[in-house]
Amino acid sequence: MVKSTYTRATAKNRHKIQEAFAELLAERGSLSNITVTDLAERAEITRGTFYNYYDNLAQVGAELQHELEKQLFPEHDDLNSIEAIEEYIDDVFVFFKSQEGIYSELLSSDAPNDFLTQLENGMSKRVLAVLRASGVNNKEAATELLFTTNGAIAVVRKHYRGEIDLSLDEIRDYLKAKIGWMFRKYVAGV
Repeated sequence: MVKSTYTRATAKNRHKIQEAFAELLAERGSLSNITVTDLAERAEITRGTFYNYYDNLAQVGAELQHELEKQLFPEHDDLNSIEAIEEYIDDVFVFFKSQEGIYSELLSSDAPNDFLTQLENGMSKRVLAVLRASGVNNKEAATELLFTTNGAIAVVRKHYRGEIDLSLDEIRDYLKAKIGWMFRKYVAGV
């Protein structure tokens, strides 16, 4: 169970642990290839300090995922227009940029990234809800939206892996333009 008493030192140590976790995961490709000793050495803390905050390594990954969910999902349950969706997309990419170090390591690994799947699902669900509220309720629009949002998240992963030469800003701008185009195409046709 993740311990929840927070002080300035707690926040600093948790951040060090999360950064070390992301680095090791990127280097070793799997949680099974990392030990608490490895992580403690990388974070420059003792094993005891690690256990003050976490019971095991999986909790570090779960906390990173929870942090992403907390940042991106609760605040955006009331999307109701293309402008609100654009703000949501901006917020997603601002978050990625603010956490560039950790997420570039984490997303460049081969480890499963459940939070990317949740981000794909959350983004698709929110944009589809706005399309439906605008009177669009067809399979073609839903399928195109799914390809667009999931494709954009796949491109974000490729960005972090260094497989493409696109910045996060370019990916964000393309995603916003594509979703804007979809709204014009499908809402105008209602």
